[in-house]
Amino acid sequence: MRTSSFDKENSGRKTERRGNPRCEIDLLMNRFLNGYPYLSRASDISRTGMRIHPLSGARAVTRFVGLQFQLPGCADVITASGEVVAGSPQEGPYGVRFTRMPAVSAARIGRFLAARA
Repeated sequence: MRTSSFDKENSGRKTERRGNPRCEIDLLMNRFLNGYPYLSRASDISRTGMRIHPLSGARAVTRFVGLQFQLPGCADVITASGEVVAGSPQEGPYGVRFTRMPAVSAARIGRFLAARA
């Protein structure tokens, strides 16, 4: 199932903010802050980022995080870096834009999303 985020324009019409559609997921993952892993849950993913819900550990405000996760049905671990672009770990779920990721991992995410489109 796809999810999306909308902004309301002054005219009241909704417009899509994202260039890449998101796919709902429910998976446990690690987010790394200052080199330490903290358990989190991802609730959606796109080619360019994901929504993260901190479950344990630090809720410090930091601009960049390390990410480590496995997509459903895939044995390979994806490792990426990301920048917090929406929300705050202190307030709950937040959006992360991928900033660094191996090409093979980006291709895996692309295949995962294409299979669920």
